[in-house]
Amino acid sequence: MGKKGGTRHLKRIAMPQSFSAPRKVMTWIKKPLPGRHAVKGAISLSQAVRDLGFAMNSRESKLILANRKILVDGIVRVEMKDPVGFMDVITVGEKNWRAILDGKGRIVMAKTTKPDLKLCQVRKKVRMKGGKVQLTLHDGRNVIGFDAKVGDTVEVSLPDGKPKGKIALKAGSKCFVIGGKKIGRIGTIEELVPGSATRLSEAKCKLEDGIVYTTLKEYLFPITDGTFEAKKE
Repeated sequence: MGKKGGTRHLKRIAMPQSFSAPRKVMTWIKKPLPGRHAVKGAISLSQAVRDLGFAMNSRESKLILANRKILVDGIVRVEMKDPVGFMDVITVGEKNWRAILDGKGRIVMAKTTKPDLKLCQVRKKVRMKGGKVQLTLHDGRNVIGFDAKVGDTVEVSLPDGKPKGKIALKAGSKCFVIGGKKIGRIGTIEELVPGSATRLSEAKCKLEDGIVYTTLKEYLFPITDGTFEAKKE
């Protein structure tokens, strides 16, 4: 009988764009487990610990995680392959970082002054039995009974995961570009262009350097001021 399903292993030469590790130094790299984020949009917690400079190799990462000092979204994590994706908050002692994207679509860590708040974008909205509305967020969370549209950002408190507010995807909103040629940039939405049967919805966005360009609406992630500090180079 043939093998079904995927593989638990990942070669560096075939790792997704989200990984910032060099491809040709070693053969293998830890593949994130299925969970909050898709493999193509996440890195393993072990890799995140190494990127932050707390470990030089997997053995050191394992020892650090075993001490239960690493928190992801306010919850202690010890699994080396636990997925870390966009907007996840990593806490080590009194220091906090938020996982964002750089100009090449790689997961990098930026310091944040709001470790008790996470921004999650609404990816799906359905009506449940009884008339309640359920929102599915980009990190796999489900929120019931909160008013938001697909594309809006929900402010979730950590670690309880309760929605506290929202940032609408509309003209005038500050946003983070999560796809396309300008990925990793921050700008302001100037206009939303409705889609049609043959064309996806688009948006005109003005970047911090004054450049105005048109991109897909789904590539914009609304944020607030102070979500994170300067990005890691």
